[in-house]
Amino acid sequence: MKKQEIISVLSELYKITGFRVSLHGSDYGEIAAFPKEKGEFCALVHSIPGEIDKCGACDRAACKRALGMKDTHIYTCRYGLTEAVSPLYNFGTLTGFLMMGQVLREGQSEHPLPPAEGELLNRLSAARDSIPTVKGDMIRSYVKIMTICAQYLTLSNAIPSSKPTVTEMAKKFIYDNYRTKFGIKEICQSVGCSKSTLITAFKRDLGMTVNDYITEVRLGEAVRMLLAGERTIGEIALCTGFSDQSYFSKVFSARFGMTPSEYRSKT
Repeated sequence: MKKQEIISVLSELYKITGFRVSLHGSDYGEIAAFPKEKGEFCALVHSIPGEIDKCGACDRAACKRALGMKDTHIYTCRYGLTEAVSPLYNFGTLTGFLMMGQVLREGQSEHPLPPAEGELLNRLSAARDSIPTVKGDMIRSYVKIMTICAQYLTLSNAIPSSKPTVTEMAKKFIYDNYRTKFGIKEICQSVGCSKSTLITAFKRDLGMTVNDYITEVRLGEAVRMLLAGERTIGEIALCTGFSDQSYFSKVFSARFGMTPSEYRSKT
Protein backbone atom coordinates (compact mmCIF):
# COMPACT_ATOMS: atom_id res chain seq x y z
CA MET A 1 0.00 0.00 0.00
CA LYS A 2 1.36 3.42 -0.99
CA LYS A 3 1.48 6.37 1.39
CA GLN A 4 -1.16 8.26 -0.59
CA GLU A 5 -3.55 5.32 -0.21
CA ILE A 6 -2.85 5.24 3.53
CA ILE A 7 -3.61 8.97 3.83
CA SER A 8 -6.84 8.37 1.92
CA VAL A 9 -7.90 5.79 4.54
CA LEU A 10 -6.96 8.18 7.35
CA SER A 11 -8.88 11.06 5.79
CA GLU A 12 -12.02 8.96 5.43
CA LEU A 13 -11.75 7.97 9.08
CA TYR A 14 -11.33 11.63 9.99
CA LYS A 15 -14.47 12.55 8.02
CA ILE A 16 -16.50 10.01 9.97
CA THR A 17 -15.15 10.77 13.43
CA GLY A 18 -13.68 14.26 13.47
CA PHE A 19 -10.67 12.75 15.28
CA ARG A 20 -7.14 13.40 14.05
CA VAL A 21 -5.84 10.03 12.82
CA SER A 22 -2.17 9.10 12.52
CA LEU A 23 -0.13 6.07 11.47
CA HIS A 24 3.06 5.32 13.41
CA GLY A 25 5.92 2.87 12.96
CA SER A 26 6.92 0.32 15.59
CA ASP A 27 9.41 2.92 16.88
CA TYR A 28 6.39 5.23 17.54
CA GLY A 29 7.51 7.75 14.90
CA GLU A 30 4.67 9.30 12.89
CA ILE A 31 4.54 8.10 9.27
CA ALA A 32 1.35 9.75 8.06
CA ALA A 33 -1.57 11.68 9.52
CA PHE A 34 -4.82 13.43 8.65
CA PRO A 35 -5.06 16.32 9.21
CA LYS A 36 -1.30 16.63 8.74
CA GLU A 37 -0.90 19.25 11.46
CA LYS A 38 -1.79 18.66 15.11
CA GLY A 39 -4.64 20.64 16.63
CA GLU A 40 -3.97 24.14 17.96
CA PHE A 41 -4.10 23.03 21.60
CA CYS A 42 -1.51 20.28 21.13
CA ALA A 43 0.70 22.57 19.03
CA LEU A 44 0.68 25.16 21.81
CA VAL A 45 1.42 22.51 24.45
CA HIS A 46 4.39 21.28 22.42
CA SER A 47 5.77 24.82 22.23
CA ILE A 48 6.42 24.67 25.99
CA PRO A 49 9.93 23.29 26.76
CA GLY A 50 9.85 19.63 27.78
CA GLU A 51 6.15 19.09 27.05
CA ILE A 52 6.57 17.34 23.71
CA ASP A 53 8.75 14.67 25.36
CA LYS A 54 6.17 14.13 28.11
CA CYS A 55 3.39 13.80 25.52
CA GLY A 56 5.51 11.30 23.60
CA ALA A 57 6.07 9.26 26.76
CA CYS A 58 2.32 9.23 27.42
CA ASP A 59 1.61 7.98 23.88
CA ARG A 60 4.32 5.31 24.06
CA ALA A 61 2.88 4.04 27.35
CA ALA A 62 -0.53 3.79 25.68
CA CYS A 63 0.98 1.89 22.73
CA LYS A 64 2.57 -0.60 25.12
CA ARG A 65 -0.76 -1.02 26.92
CA ALA A 66 -2.47 -1.73 23.58
CA LEU A 67 0.22 -4.33 22.83
CA GLY A 68 -0.43 -6.03 26.16
CA MET A 69 -4.18 -6.03 25.48
CA LYS A 70 -3.67 -7.06 21.82
CA ASP A 71 -6.53 -4.68 21.10
CA THR A 72 -7.45 -1.01 20.80
CA HIS A 73 -6.74 0.98 23.95
CA ILE A 74 -8.71 4.14 24.80
CA TYR A 75 -6.94 6.55 27.14
CA THR A 76 -6.91 10.15 28.38
CA CYS A 77 -3.80 12.27 27.91
CA ARG A 78 -2.25 14.39 30.65
CA TYR A 79 -4.43 17.36 29.75
CA GLY A 80 -7.74 15.56 29.35
CA LEU A 81 -7.91 14.76 25.63
CA THR A 82 -9.39 11.38 24.75
CA GLU A 83 -7.28 9.25 22.41
CA ALA A 84 -7.10 5.65 21.19
CA VAL A 85 -4.39 3.41 19.74
CA SER A 86 -4.47 0.09 17.86
CA PRO A 87 -1.40 -2.09 17.14
CA LEU A 88 -0.75 -3.12 13.53
CA TYR A 89 0.87 -6.40 12.48
CA ASN A 90 2.37 -8.00 9.40
CA PHE A 91 2.15 -11.81 9.54
CA GLY A 92 2.29 -11.67 13.34
CA THR A 93 5.16 -9.15 13.56
CA LEU A 94 4.40 -5.72 15.03
CA THR A 95 4.85 -3.07 12.33
CA GLY A 96 3.21 0.02 13.83
CA PHE A 97 0.23 1.69 15.45
CA LEU A 98 -2.91 3.50 14.35
CA MET A 99 -3.75 6.40 16.66
CA MET A 100 -6.87 8.55 16.82
CA GLY A 101 -7.83 11.33 19.16
CA GLN A 102 -7.41 14.89 20.38
CA VAL A 103 -11.09 15.34 21.36
CA LEU A 104 -12.82 15.87 24.71
CA ARG A 105 -15.29 13.36 26.15
CA GLU A 106 -18.59 14.87 27.16
CA GLY A 107 -19.11 15.11 30.91
CA GLN A 108 -15.52 14.44 31.94
CA SER A 109 -13.99 16.44 34.75
CA GLU A 110 -11.80 19.33 33.67
CA HIS A 111 -8.05 18.72 33.61
CA PRO A 112 -5.46 21.39 34.47
CA LEU A 113 -3.89 23.42 31.69
CA PRO A 114 -0.17 23.06 30.93
CA PRO A 115 2.31 25.19 32.91
CA ALA A 116 2.10 28.58 31.17
CA GLU A 117 1.52 32.23 31.95
CA GLY A 118 0.17 35.38 30.35
CA GLU A 119 -0.83 35.33 26.69
CA LEU A 120 0.19 31.71 26.18
CA LEU A 121 -2.08 30.58 29.03
CA ASN A 122 -4.97 32.55 27.49
CA ARG A 123 -4.34 30.96 24.09
CA LEU A 124 -4.19 27.49 25.64
CA SER A 125 -7.49 28.05 27.43
CA ALA A 126 -9.19 29.31 24.26
CA ALA A 127 -7.75 26.45 22.19
CA ARG A 128 -9.02 23.82 24.63
CA ASP A 129 -12.47 25.42 24.64
CA SER A 130 -12.56 24.98 20.86
CA ILE A 131 -11.76 21.23 20.96
CA PRO A 132 -14.74 19.10 19.83
CA THR A 133 -16.70 17.42 22.65
CA VAL A 134 -17.95 13.89 21.89
CA LYS A 135 -20.36 11.67 23.82
CA GLY A 136 -18.87 8.57 25.40
CA ASP A 137 -21.01 6.12 23.40
CA MET A 138 -20.03 7.86 20.15
CA ILE A 139 -16.36 7.61 21.07
CA ARG A 140 -16.78 3.86 21.56
CA SER A 141 -18.51 3.59 18.18
CA TYR A 142 -15.78 5.60 16.47
CA VAL A 143 -13.13 3.42 18.08
CA LYS A 144 -14.85 0.31 16.68
CA ILE A 145 -14.56 1.86 13.22
CA MET A 146 -10.92 2.70 13.91
CA THR A 147 -10.29 -0.92 14.93
CA ILE A 148 -11.75 -2.11 11.64
CA CYS A 149 -9.47 0.33 9.77
CA ALA A 150 -6.50 -0.97 11.77
CA GLN A 151 -7.42 -4.52 10.77
CA TYR A 152 -7.65 -3.42 7.14
CA LEU A 153 -4.22 -1.76 7.29
CA THR A 154 -2.85 -4.92 8.90
CA LEU A 155 -4.33 -7.23 6.25
CA SER A 156 -3.14 -4.97 3.44
CA ASN A 157 0.38 -4.89 4.92
CA ALA A 158 0.37 -1.09 5.04
CA ILE A 159 3.74 -1.05 6.77
CA PRO A 160 6.10 -3.75 5.42
CA SER A 161 7.76 -5.83 8.08
CA SER A 162 11.53 -5.68 8.28
CA LYS A 163 12.47 -8.13 11.01
CA PRO A 164 15.68 -7.01 12.75
CA THR A 165 18.70 -9.29 12.70
CA VAL A 166 20.08 -11.10 15.74
CA THR A 167 22.89 -8.53 15.92
CA GLU A 168 20.50 -5.57 15.74
CA MET A 169 18.27 -6.98 18.49
CA ALA A 170 21.28 -7.78 20.67
CA LYS A 171 22.73 -4.29 20.17
CA LYS A 172 19.45 -2.76 21.28
CA PHE A 173 19.34 -4.97 24.38
CA ILE A 174 22.92 -4.03 25.26
CA TYR A 175 22.32 -0.32 24.86
CA ASP A 176 19.07 -0.47 26.84
CA ASN A 177 20.76 -2.37 29.69
CA TYR A 178 24.42 -1.29 29.72
CA ARG A 179 23.93 0.33 33.15
CA THR A 180 23.13 -3.04 34.75
CA LYS A 181 24.92 -6.36 35.19
CA PHE A 182 24.14 -8.94 32.48
CA GLY A 183 25.87 -11.49 30.33
CA ILE A 184 25.54 -13.42 27.09
CA LYS A 185 22.89 -15.67 28.66
CA GLU A 186 20.53 -12.73 29.28
CA ILE A 187 21.10 -11.38 25.76
CA CYS A 188 20.28 -14.77 24.23
CA GLN A 189 17.11 -15.03 26.29
CA SER A 190 16.00 -11.58 25.15
CA VAL A 191 16.82 -12.14 21.48
CA GLY A 192 15.68 -15.77 21.39
CA CYS A 193 18.81 -17.39 20.01
CA SER A 194 21.58 -19.74 21.09
CA LYS A 195 24.97 -18.62 22.43
CA SER A 196 26.77 -19.88 19.33
CA THR A 197 24.35 -18.01 17.02
CA LEU A 198 24.90 -14.76 18.92
CA ILE A 199 28.69 -15.08 18.96
CA THR A 200 28.82 -15.94 15.24
CA ALA A 201 26.51 -13.02 14.36
CA PHE A 202 28.68 -10.47 16.19
CA LYS A 203 31.88 -11.79 14.63
CA ARG A 204 30.30 -11.69 11.16
CA ASP A 205 28.49 -8.32 11.43
CA LEU A 206 30.76 -6.32 13.75
CA GLY A 207 34.10 -8.09 13.69
CA MET A 208 34.26 -8.25 17.49
CA THR A 209 33.09 -10.36 20.39
CA VAL A 210 29.88 -9.68 22.29
CA ASN A 211 31.80 -8.74 25.43
CA ASP A 212 34.04 -6.35 23.49
CA TYR A 213 30.95 -4.62 22.10
CA ILE A 214 29.42 -4.32 25.59
CA THR A 215 32.66 -2.73 26.81
CA GLU A 216 32.71 -0.31 23.86
CA VAL A 217 29.15 0.81 24.62
CA ARG A 218 29.94 1.33 28.30
CA LEU A 219 33.17 3.21 27.58
CA GLY A 220 31.42 5.37 25.00
CA GLU A 221 28.82 6.42 27.57
CA ALA A 222 31.58 6.94 30.14
CA VAL A 223 33.42 9.30 27.81
CA ARG A 224 30.23 11.28 27.24
CA MET A 225 29.74 11.63 31.02
CA LEU A 226 33.38 12.58 31.56
CA LEU A 227 33.09 15.36 29.01
CA ALA A 228 29.85 16.59 30.60
CA GLY A 229 31.72 16.93 33.90
CA GLU A 230 28.62 16.49 36.04
CA ARG A 231 29.52 13.22 37.81
CA THR A 232 32.46 11.88 39.81
CA ILE A 233 34.58 9.06 38.41
CA GLY A 234 32.99 6.64 40.88
CA GLU A 235 29.49 7.68 39.85
CA ILE A 236 30.34 7.27 36.17
CA ALA A 237 31.70 3.77 36.84
CA LEU A 238 28.44 2.69 38.48
CA CYS A 239 26.24 4.48 35.90
CA THR A 240 27.93 2.65 33.03
CA GLY A 241 27.73 -0.87 34.44
CA PHE A 242 31.25 -1.36 35.78
CA SER A 243 31.53 -3.23 39.07
CA ASP A 244 33.62 -0.54 40.77
CA GLN A 245 35.83 2.50 40.11
CA SER A 246 39.04 0.50 40.16
CA TYR A 247 37.90 -1.93 37.44
CA PHE A 248 36.47 0.96 35.41
CA SER A 249 39.81 2.80 35.53
CA LYS A 250 41.68 -0.37 34.51
CA VAL A 251 39.45 -0.99 31.48
CA PHE A 252 39.44 2.71 30.52
CA SER A 253 43.23 2.94 30.71
CA ALA A 254 43.67 -0.16 28.58
CA ARG A 255 41.41 1.37 25.91
CA PHE A 256 42.57 5.01 25.92
CA GLY A 257 46.08 4.86 27.37
CA MET A 258 45.20 7.13 30.29
CA THR A 259 43.00 7.07 33.39
CA PRO A 260 39.52 8.61 33.39
CA SER A 261 40.82 11.49 35.52
CA GLU A 262 43.66 12.17 33.09
CA TYR A 263 41.23 12.00 30.15
CA ARG A 264 38.92 14.54 31.82
CA SER A 265 41.79 16.94 32.57
CA LYS A 266 43.08 16.82 28.98
CA THR A 267 39.70 17.53 27.33
